[in-house]
Amino acid sequence: MNDRKARPARDEREAHVWMRSPIHDEPPHPEPTSFWRRYVFSTNHKMIGKQYMLTSVFFLFVGGFLAMLMRWQLAFPWEPFPVLGKLLFPDSGGAMSPEFYIMLVTIHGTIMVFFVVAPLLVGGFGNFLIPLHIGARDMAFPVLNMLSYWVFFLSGCVLLTSFFVTGGAAAGGWTVYPPLSILREAVPGSGRGMDFWVLALALMWIALTLGSLNFLATIINMRAPGMTWLRLPLVTWSQFVVAILLLLSFPVAAAGLAMMEADRVIGTSFFLPHGLRSRMPRSTRRAAGTPSSGSTSSGSSAIRRCTSWSCPVWAWHRR
Repeated sequence: MNDRKARPARDEREAHVWMRSPIHDEPPHPEPTSFWRRYVFSTNHKMIGKQYMLTSVFFLFVGGFLAMLMRWQLAFPWEPFPVLGKLLFPDSGGAMSPEFYIMLVTIHGTIMVFFVVAPLLVGGFGNFLIPLHIGARDMAFPVLNMLSYWVFFLSGCVLLTSFFVTGGAAAGGWTVYPPLSILREAVPGSGRGMDFWVLALALMWIALTLGSLNFLATIINMRAPGMTWLRLPLVTWSQFVVAILLLLSFPVAAAGLAMMEADRVIGTSFFLPHGLRSRMPRSTRRAAGTPSSGSTSSGSSAIRRCTSWSCPVWAWHRR
């Protein structure tokens, strides 16, 4: 009984020591004096968290706009998109082509998973809340924290730039299925746009890795006196576990991207049957979306006929 009565008093004393500790009295870094250092290239964990949140909200609107284009095509197929149709699809009178629809599916899925959910919940809330929850002045590596955000921002710019390259953005489907993601001649978006997609995802995983290392170092080494592991808030525990999972998944994701790009550039067969490129007949290449002589829309009719994006492999096997 005496131990139970004494425990709350001990907790109050430890909390008092924690709040009066030097970790709260000393400023984490010199106060920035310029606009660029305060709001753009800031090393303050709160400002970086806000940057992650604002950028994620911007990509949320971009992904929502792409989803609206997809829903319009499903509701009114081959009908011109109102207001912006002539600007977005001038060659087809404002109507969306099947190739562009696959681009929308690919980029919409990529944006919502990698540029909205992950940076908002991990980068935004993690950077803002972790130091506050554990009693730290800032993250363990403030400059690395700033670098992780700007690598993430660069990856988003690379992904959006892919809409303006030759052939358009990546068109590999929701999870970038082979052979659309491997064969450069499959659909228009399987060319340079897919290379931009690979580069954007590689930069994104680098940013997530830098942030995960920072989270782990901060939670392990910078907890205030009295802040034991069992007293960590559940939000901090969730960020800690997510950081570990991201570090474990990065080598796998990097290896997958490297193997996919090797299939595309040097002709390996990690994700394609060996010899598929050379043994694919002309009819199958046309079904895969390869432009033939005198035809610029062979991929459109093929996409309308095929119910699966793996139809080139099936067609070759049936042949």
